[in-house]
Amino acid sequence: MTVDEETPLLSSPSAQSLGDQVKHESTETETKSTRWIVYGCFIGIFLAAADDSIVVSTWAAIASQFNRLSHGLWLVIAYNFGYCVSLPVYSALCNVYGRKDILLWSYILFGVGCLACGISTSLEQLVVARVVAGISGGGMISLVSIVITDLMPPGDVALLRSYANVINVAGRSLGAPIGGLLIQTIGWRWSFLSQIPLVGVCILVAVYGLPASLNETVSAESGSPRSKLAHLDVAGLFTFTLSILTLVFLVQSESSTPGDNSNLPYILLPIFLAAVIAFFLVEAYWAAYPLIPLSILKTPLGGYCAVQILMNGGRFALITNTVPYFIRVKHTSDVLASISLILSSLGVCIGGLISGTVIKRTHRYKHITIAAMCLIATSFVAILIRWRNGCFNWEMVYLFTIGVGMGVIYSAQFVAMSLDAPKGALPTCITTYYLSQQLGLIIGPALGVAVVQRIFGDRLSQELAAFGEKQLVQKIVNDARFSETLPEAIQETIRAAYLRAFQFIPITAVIFAVLTMGIIIYLRETRME
Repeated sequence: MTVDEETPLLSSPSAQSLGDQVKHESTETETKSTRWIVYGCFIGIFLAAADDSIVVSTWAAIASQFNRLSHGLWLVIAYNFGYCVSLPVYSALCNVYGRKDILLWSYILFGVGCLACGISTSLEQLVVARVVAGISGGGMISLVSIVITDLMPPGDVALLRSYANVINVAGRSLGAPIGGLLIQTIGWRWSFLSQIPLVGVCILVAVYGLPASLNETVSAESGSPRSKLAHLDVAGLFTFTLSILTLVFLVQSESSTPGDNSNLPYILLPIFLAAVIAFFLVEAYWAAYPLIPLSILKTPLGGYCAVQILMNGGRFALITNTVPYFIRVKHTSDVLASISLILSSLGVCIGGLISGTVIKRTHRYKHITIAAMCLIATSFVAILIRWRNGCFNWEMVYLFTIGVGMGVIYSAQFVAMSLDAPKGALPTCITTYYLSQQLGLIIGPALGVAVVQRIFGDRLSQELAAFGEKQLVQKIVNDARFSETLPEAIQETIRAAYLRAFQFIPITAVIFAVLTMGIIIYLRETRME
């Protein structure tokens, strides 16, 4: 550039630098607004996660209102059943119809499920509504991680995904105590209906906040929608669903009250075994895109999945029977019984913080995981010994220590799974890992509720025969508070029968904890860089 008398001493910024600055500021503003949109989607994650566990503290009261407490386990597992079935489907649907539309329809379907729950007039209707809510909940949680990846800069993806995981754990932990408080104040129907306004907020975020670019799918060159849906392992999904469904029916049939000589178990058991065998054969030899690639289960992922099934099974078998325990043994209110679940939830949150801090500083996770397992196993043993004949209110602290241990394990095991995932298979490993969590949330509560109800009914039939009141068994089993209307002597007999039945829960939890400890010790620790 030629310098003359009219050339300024201080040169002004070039047009290009000004353009770069404006572009940078525009990008920062756009990123901030997008971040708030993602935060809006976190509302949906919290709703879906909380709704997952909201019936943990309310199922006994709800089923008692329908005089169907012996069938209450369907309320406990219905949501997780829908979640399990839908989780593998969403990725295929997104490839065909796009992320935005599928997430939007997940919100709408969830709202329909909440409405159906609130206006249900029978237990069967409520169970179906819970399945619908579970199907939509799977999308509300899983799709947000994909949306974060699509919308946010690479440097923010890991952070926002960690936030989403925290919201998920918080919702699942707080759902049970919130449900217990709501049922005592506004009733169980409004505990579902009151979620609809928040669902409306999620719908508005999806419609007006999420960009249309999220509806872009794989290019037409990669195949027609029909061929993209063909990637979905329909045969695997069908046999997987059939396996879970027949297992729950089988457990339910075994929980039936005495005097029922149904041959249903002899029909269901062969169907269940055939479905399980068919599922593994399909995944191993038939499916081009298997639901659960069996090859990765031969890696450490198989051990991490087993840990999730066992620990979630043991913990939630206890959690789902905690409120009925305090109602039948101590005749407490639903609110007081739910305080125990608040302690458990608080423990999970604190355990997660402890685990995250320790792992960040030491870059090790195995030692803290073993320590957490020792804490959990000791707490289960304490419940087995101390709750045998009733308990003091301060002994709810065992639920807190179990929660602390579980919070540590949730965080540490996810880190371990991520480090040990085969190269290029992390998304599949995460899906399989979460699927195993849901299996634990189905198997544990279903088994716990069914066996306790069966032993309780058997003991009542024997004990009440001495009073000439054997005809009361059905009413007592199907209504958690019916015993409060009976004479003191019969109440004491009912209490003793339930305490005897409840022992199955901590015994099973201790066995699960010992098996989990063996798996954790066996798995090799991968050093963090």
